[in-house]
Amino acid sequence: MKRAIFFDLDGTLWNALGTICHAWNEAMKKAGLPYRFDLVKIQSFMGLTPEETCPLAFPDADLATGMTYFKLALQEEIAELAIHPGTLYPEEKATLETLSKLYPLYIVSNCDKGYIEDYLKACGTSSYFQGHVCVGDTGLGKADNIVYLKHKEAIDEVIYVGDTKKDQDEARKAGVFFIHAAYGFGKIDPEPAKIDRLSDLPFAIQKHWID
Repeated sequence: MKRAIFFDLDGTLWNALGTICHAWNEAMKKAGLPYRFDLVKIQSFMGLTPEETCPLAFPDADLATGMTYFKLALQEEIAELAIHPGTLYPEEKATLETLSKLYPLYIVSNCDKGYIEDYLKACGTSSYFQGHVCVGDTGLGKADNIVYLKHKEAIDEVIYVGDTKKDQDEARKAGVFFIHAAYGFGKIDPEPAKIDRLSDLPFAIQKHWID
């Protein structure tokens, strides 16, 4: 039986809010657009698809126009993150190294192309993961991408690790077990299986598959 761990990215493997916020504001300034963002607003976009983000970020624009603005922000974001990546969580690399020796690791995120690649390259974590997929690759939402990657890699059982209620809902729709990264951006009530630190993940995984 092939078992694997799938990870969300934002709030689970890194915190890139500061860089993203700066990049979005720079993109708006360069384009002469009036929109400005703070950390709270940027955090509210985490885990959403581009189509879900646009009405929140650009409420007075239609979807097509909003997507044009979003692409400007994304281009600036990808360029900034390559130079100024997000912050990893404590003991992240040691934890990923431990897990990668036991299970294949993958990333499934609602981001666009280039974002996961920034994390892997700029943070030096690519050696721990066997693959990744995002909405920008397939046009699919998170649940469908979990199922897609599970089938593509011929995986029998998946644990999905994410930090928001939306992550939990998508994991449930995909029919996989969910562990809440409670140190991240989202709160879930009632609390499902959770970890308070990324370094707790190996024990939580072992407990689930033993039980």
